[in-house]
Amino acid sequence: MQNNIFVAEHAGFCFGVERATNALEKRIEKRRDGERIFTLGHIIHNDGYIRCLEEQGVYSVETDQLEELCNTASESSPVTVFIRAHGITSESKEILCKIKESNPYFEYFDMTCPFVAKIHNVAIENCGDDTVFAVLGSATHPEVQGIMSYAHTEKYVFESACDLEEFLKNSDLSKVHKKTLILTAQTTQNLAEWKKSIEIVKKYCTNTKIFDTICNVTEIRQIEAKKLAKDSDFMVVVGGKTSSNTAKLYTICKDVCEDTVWVENARELDGRFPKNKKIGIVAGASTPKRDIEEVFLIMSETHENFAELLEQSLKTLNTGD
Repeated sequence: MQNNIFVAEHAGFCFGVERATNALEKRIEKRRDGERIFTLGHIIHNDGYIRCLEEQGVYSVETDQLEELCNTASESSPVTVFIRAHGITSESKEILCKIKESNPYFEYFDMTCPFVAKIHNVAIENCGDDTVFAVLGSATHPEVQGIMSYAHTEKYVFESACDLEEFLKNSDLSKVHKKTLILTAQTTQNLAEWKKSIEIVKKYCTNTKIFDTICNVTEIRQIEAKKLAKDSDFMVVVGGKTSSNTAKLYTICKDVCEDTVWVENARELDGRFPKNKKIGIVAGASTPKRDIEEVFLIMSETHENFAELLEQSLKTLNTGD
């Protein structure tokens, strides 16, 4: 019965997340006596993984706590901080650099995803008085907040292509035309929304620089999710509820397969899936492999148990029952 359940090929940790978590886990494994390890913000958007870190004595801190940590860092109790995969603001980075210089027992490792760091560089290298910087993404997401901090010019965040078009329709286009519009996207942005945004910008603006900053893995996952959803009777999206890329996978699957659910772990399934139907499983880039395996196993076992019970019941039936 397991043949009815299909897991997307590109499910679970992406390159950036795997890079960050591997580095952190190796440091935990080789932790020095007295060393205290922290992450600046949650290293990834997955509550289960964060709880696992806390059980190992690794907690997340905010920028305003760094100075206090530095003051307590000593030879017998050094402090190590890991920057999250989503990156941080330029202000936070400056604070980290200054603190590190002031105390040899305080160090940090920058685990910003290279795809996110690329957008930071786009902002640094292309922004000026004659530019307008725009990001297609979520204004409240840590990744976008970090990106915007590197853009020292007039700047905007648009949640959707529709929002971007409304801005271009209602703004002083003559003012915009005098400047170069720099368009970028959050690395996990919906590919369809990005394509719409490009067409809109070309329609309204004559002087633009468009940087396709969506992570190529994100693009592959979204295409794969849509195809799997089209071929399935029921879809399960596995990932944290604060994960931007998981949210987009859910939207893509739901648009194609109405019978789609979003769970953080196997416990949330609670039998909410059909029997003897073709089921597809996709997972966000911050979803640990074990979470995906647990979802697959609980669904497979339920399918198998259902088949076994049916077979047993048939053996006990008499003619006419």
